[in-house]
Amino acid sequence: MSASLRTRFFWALFPLFLVLVAGIGGALWRRAQTQAVEHADGELLARAHALANLLEPQGEHFDLELPDEFVRLQVEYAIWDRRGAIVDRSLDAPRPDGPGARWRGDRREVAVSGPRDALILVGARPDLSRVATDRTLVILGGALVLVIVALLAALVSRFVTRPVALMSATAAAISASDLSGRIDTSKTVGELKQLAETLNGAFDRLEAAMDQQARFTADASHELRTPLAILLSQTELALRKDRSADEYREAIEACHRAAIRMTSVVESLLTLARVDAKELAMARERLDLKPIVEETVAVLRPMAAKRNVTVSVAAAPCEITGDRERLRDVITNLVTNAIRYNKPNGRVDVALQGGVLTVADTGVGIPEKDRPHIFERFYRVDKARSRELGGTGLGLAIAKGIVEAHGGTIAFTSRDGEGTTFTVIIRDA
Repeated sequence: MSASLRTRFFWALFPLFLVLVAGIGGALWRRAQTQAVEHADGELLARAHALANLLEPQGEHFDLELPDEFVRLQVEYAIWDRRGAIVDRSLDAPRPDGPGARWRGDRREVAVSGPRDALILVGARPDLSRVATDRTLVILGGALVLVIVALLAALVSRFVTRPVALMSATAAAISASDLSGRIDTSKTVGELKQLAETLNGAFDRLEAAMDQQARFTADASHELRTPLAILLSQTELALRKDRSADEYREAIEACHRAAIRMTSVVESLLTLARVDAKELAMARERLDLKPIVEETVAVLRPMAAKRNVTVSVAAAPCEITGDRERLRDVITNLVTNAIRYNKPNGRVDVALQGGVLTVADTGVGIPEKDRPHIFERFYRVDKARSRELGGTGLGLAIAKGIVEAHGGTIAFTSRDGEGTTFTVIIRDA
C-alpha cells in the first residue's frame, strides 16, 4: 500500500531537519574542541615565555633556576641553544624547526624563541574532559532536538496536508444528489488556494451541467409527452368503435403529425448528443457557401410569403471547407426563426460577405432577460407562441454546435421590439 501524502511529506522533511541538527551539533562540538585547545595553548605559551624570562645567558652557556611553582606544577620542558644543543630538559622530545604549536601523540607542545636564539618547548596533555562532556551534552541535546523536530515535522506535514484532506473530504461528499459542496478557500493559501479555486470552478461547472441535464431531460420528456398523448388518444378513439373511412383517415393523419413531431424532436436530441460527445459526423469538402444560402432562402420564400414577410439575399462567393448539409441546417434554422418571429409586412435580410453570414429581421426582438439563455436547449422566448409555430427550442443549440464544429462562432444582437441580427463567422480552414 502506498504511503499517505502526510507520511511522505514527513519523511521528506525529517531528513532535512536531521542533517540540520547534525550539522549544528557537529559545529558546536568542533567549536568546543577548538576552544579547549586554544586554552591549553595559552597556558603552555605563558609557561614557555616564563621559562624564557628565567633563562640567563652565561657566556656560551645558560643558567636556569626554576622556581618552586614550576617544580610543583611539574612543567615539562626542553631548551635548545641556537646550535641545537640541549640546555636543559624534563621532556624527551625532538627539537621543533621553530616557534609554534604541534601535536605529538596526545600531547600538545608549544615552542617560543628565547635569549640568544634559544628555543624553549613546553608540553602537556591537555584536559579534554570538558570537550568529552560537551560532546555528550551535544549528543543528548541533539537526540532531544531530533524528538522535537520529529514532532515538529509531523505537525508541519499535518498543517500542510490538512487543506488537501479538506479538499478530498469535500470532493468525496459531493454526489449526484448534492452538488452544492464547495472547498473553503479561506483556509488555504498560495498554490493550494489556486487548486481549491480550480476545483470549486470544476464543481460549479459540474453542478451547472447536472442542472442542465435535469432540465434537458424534463424538457425532452415534456416535448415527447404531447405527441405521445395525441397518438394514444387518437388510437384509443379509433379502436373504441367502428368509424367511417373519413374518421379513420382523420385519426391516422393526427397520428402521422404527432409521429413527425416526435421524429423531429428525437433527431434533434440525437444531433445534440453527438455534438456533446464530439461525434457529430461532418463532411469535409470544398464548397461555395453562396449557392447554399441562395437555395435555402428560395425554399423558405413560400413560408415567408404566407406570413407577409419579405426575404432578401445579398451573397458574395465564399469558398470554405465544411459540411454542405449541416451548414444548410444552420441557415434554415436562422432564416426560419427570422420569418416565424417577424412582424406582419416585416423583412428578413440575409447577407454573406467574406465568410460572415448575417440574418437580420425586423421582428419583435429578444427581451434582455432572455438573451443569456437564447442558445440553451429547449429554451423559448415566447413558449406558447413557439409551440404554436412548431418550434422545439433546439434549433439554435444545434446551429451553435454545428458552427463551432466548423471552427466558427455564432452571436447575435437584438433590440426589443425592433428586431434581431444573427452573425455567423466561418473562416476557411
